[in-house]
Amino acid sequence: MALIIPLLILFIGPFIGVLLNFKLKIKSHRFIGYSVLFSGSFLLGIALFGLMPELFNNIKQAGLWLAFGFFIQVGLEKFTGGVGHGHIHSHDVPKNIMVLYIGLFLHAFFEGYSAGLNNYINPSALSGMIIGISLHEVPAAFSLSILLNQKLTVRNTKLLLLIIYTLSSPIGYFIGVFVHSESMISENLSQIITAIIAGTFLHISTTIVFENSIWKKEGMKKWIFIIGGMVISYIACAIG
Repeated sequence: MALIIPLLILFIGPFIGVLLNFKLKIKSHRFIGYSVLFSGSFLLGIALFGLMPELFNNIKQAGLWLAFGFFIQVGLEKFTGGVGHGHIHSHDVPKNIMVLYIGLFLHAFFEGYSAGLNNYINPSALSGMIIGISLHEVPAAFSLSILLNQKLTVRNTKLLLLIIYTLSSPIGYFIGVFVHSESMISENLSQIITAIIAGTFLHISTTIVFENSIWKKEGMKKWIFIIGGMVISYIACAIG
């Protein structure tokens, strides 16, 4: 029962993304752009204010593992084509929809897993990391649902894949809590895993926040979302 709240929060993010496409029929590039930008700056704040200070205090060569995670994400995006950033019309999106799906699933799963490792002492607690992951999954699930609609014709297959995807982060969180609470891995290894995930956050967030191609005409509006995401992430980390 203690796990219900964080699992529900991790489920709500991608569920909202799917719902926006299937039920509300929102296809505005402006909407997806702003939601992506806010979630990206929020994740950047979580990495800077929440994860990195603890990592550099607790493990040696934290910077090395952060860099390792950063470049893992670079490689992973060869499979996802930036769909998690809302780039639903990017030429880099893989032609094989299942390659893209598996890449996005693994990314969401390991985000949840890292949150579980961090929250195992109090698995019912809501952390800034959990909220950040949930926010990030809104545009990711939104973009994925649009692509599945375009590429797949069997409705039941699309629904099954989306249901599985919405559960990827909660499943990762549950496994992360279980693995650590049962002492299946060492504290040092869990910190290394967190550092790697923080590195992926840095790549995702900096790519989103400082990518200029879709923001040439937005002016000051984009900075409202960037600063807002950073401020809220700082408050979330301070409270947590």
